[in-house]
Amino acid sequence: MARRMIGARRTFSAAFCLVVIGSACSALAASDGNASVDRYYSKTYTDCMHAAGGSTYPMRDCIGAEHAAWDNALNQIYQVLMTSRSPAEKVELRDDERAWLKATARKCRHAGDDEAGGSLQNVEIDMCFMDETIRRAVYLRGLH
Repeated sequence: MARRMIGARRTFSAAFCLVVIGSACSALAASDGNASVDRYYSKTYTDCMHAAGGSTYPMRDCIGAEHAAWDNALNQIYQVLMTSRSPAEKVELRDDERAWLKATARKCRHAGDDEAGGSLQNVEIDMCFMDETIRRAVYLRGLH
């Protein structure tokens, strides 16, 4: 089962990232940066989470696959932005990205504090990183 989930993680295609995530980015960009992103999760992810049935390890596999897809999209958007910016704007974007990475790590390291020691602690942390990555992809897409 774990191998199948890892394989599923790799099957997210570039087309998915560009079409589905691209349209989600446009819609979410118009909303508040702290808005819930769950409505932008892929069908594959929601089906995976449903199939996980609340079991921690399968849930983490689902979250990992969705996060990887959004992280890929975020990286693609960032690269496009970097190629189309002046040198000064590139430095600003790079510094902003570094600050976002630090802030996200600081926030998400404590996302599971309410579940400290429990099996859901890592699920909460993983979900935080996934949701923040979605928000960042949306933000960067708005700059494009």
